[in-house]
Amino acid sequence: MMPASGVGAGEATREDVEKAVVEWLRSELGDPEITGSDNFLDVGGHSLTFLRLNGYLGATYGVSLDQRTTYDDELAAAVAAMRPGEQNAT
Repeated sequence: MMPASGVGAGEATREDVEKAVVEWLRSELGDPEITGSDNFLDVGGHSLTFLRLNGYLGATYGVSLDQRTTYDDELAAAVAAMRPGEQNAT
């Protein structure tokens, strides 16, 4: 789990990462209405989108999403459950 105050060594807050996830998905899926309370699968995400998003998060923030949480819960919950330093976690 990520610390409540931020990611890794505190370089970015969880809120910063959540915003980045939402913006990335809006761009990738062409849907400007996506929010942190949406479900990844419900907005059109799929396994390839998940892998690409995790690649972006790993390269940018050094974190990765948990696949089950991302598929089952809101985007905000998926961000809260991220793990530092892992790529393409399942």
